[in-house]
Amino acid sequence: MAIPTEREQPFRERFPQYVRTLDCVHCGLCIQHCPTHAATGREASSPRGRIYLLRGYAEGTVELTPAVRKHLDECIVCRACESACPSGIRMGEMMEAFRGEMERQRDSRSLLYRISMLLLRRVLPHRRRVAWLSNILWLYQATRLQVAVRALLKLTSRRLAELERLQPRLPRPSERKVPTDRELPEKLYPAFGKPRLRAALFLGCIASDWFARTHRATIRVLQRNGCDVLVPDAQTCCGALHRHAGLLDEAEDLFRRNREVFRECGADVVVVNAAGCGAALKEPPAAFPDGLGIPVRDICELLDEIGIVPPIGRIDRRVVYDQPCHLLHGQRIGAEVVEGLLRQIPGIDLRPLRDSDRCCGSGGVYNVVHADLADPIGREKAACIREADPEIVVTGNPGCALQIQALLDGAPIEVLHPVELLDRSYGRSL
Repeated sequence: MAIPTEREQPFRERFPQYVRTLDCVHCGLCIQHCPTHAATGREASSPRGRIYLLRGYAEGTVELTPAVRKHLDECIVCRACESACPSGIRMGEMMEAFRGEMERQRDSRSLLYRISMLLLRRVLPHRRRVAWLSNILWLYQATRLQVAVRALLKLTSRRLAELERLQPRLPRPSERKVPTDRELPEKLYPAFGKPRLRAALFLGCIASDWFARTHRATIRVLQRNGCDVLVPDAQTCCGALHRHAGLLDEAEDLFRRNREVFRECGADVVVVNAAGCGAALKEPPAAFPDGLGIPVRDICELLDEIGIVPPIGRIDRRVVYDQPCHLLHGQRIGAEVVEGLLRQIPGIDLRPLRDSDRCCGSGGVYNVVHADLADPIGREKAACIREADPEIVVTGNPGCALQIQALLDGAPIEVLHPVELLDRSYGRSL
């Protein structure tokens, strides 16, 4: 390929991005698995189409017009194309690298952008700031203010009304607290019986407060299965949202901080109960080729590996399992692992869910910033769930849980993490 002289230096700078695109053989096997292509029907909104655009941009033959940027920005980074690709394309890495370059070139600083950067840089890395904002949200929910706001939004803005519904129902602050090693007398949650393993629990950022119930269930299930559980207080955000936004330097710094904490805590394994966080911790920045320096496991993956104490408490409920993209495509943990654990619960009626491997439209904050595409993707997921007629939907990612709960729009269906269902069964065994 001949590169004109005036384009040679920019091409050299983009050469790593260009090389990534060369693995694509344009077979099209990815297209049927892409949620944005299904929603739009446009080639440019498919993985193959986006790779064409990325290659053209690297070569200097494609200008980043608003239309081109739109097609690339609308990638949900669900990574279903990676599972389908026979050539081993790493779409997640390509999109992160592209968005990192776009962030460096950005010359627009809109109010929405400034707010999002404030949250990513000044709030999410600090659990206590997340807790403070969560307390404000709890007050909003606990008073009549939420009722008034919802009534107003129904009349003035359908989109804002939908966004407002995405928030979880928060319990009071005392019920959201997960004590860490700094606050525990023994510095850990001891195993029930003889310890088999010492596990460090990753709390995350928003999940540390909004999904404290899931964290507590994770701790109890690990204890029940012979694990001493550490909860390091100094841990921070995994950086997944920063990577998706192109803030690669910030993501690398967060990874470094977590690496220091978990390498020094004395655990055998880091346990994660959020699929997106687990994928981010298992796929480190280039500066850390050995990752955290300690094995990382999704909670269901670990329980499957070590074998669980059979739960004996009956749960006579119809259940479906929806697979989070970053568990299935990022961590390559299939439905058989999670469903194998759930089938050990007596009484459970585990039903098949059509297209359980399809994205729900959450994608971190994708359902907020690209609502026009997230909406049809999400509505298709809701239709599949209603078709299965469950009483409980289980899924292993906080964003997916919030999205599915909102999509069900008040239907009498619980949305739980798989480990919460195990914990419920163990609790009924006592």
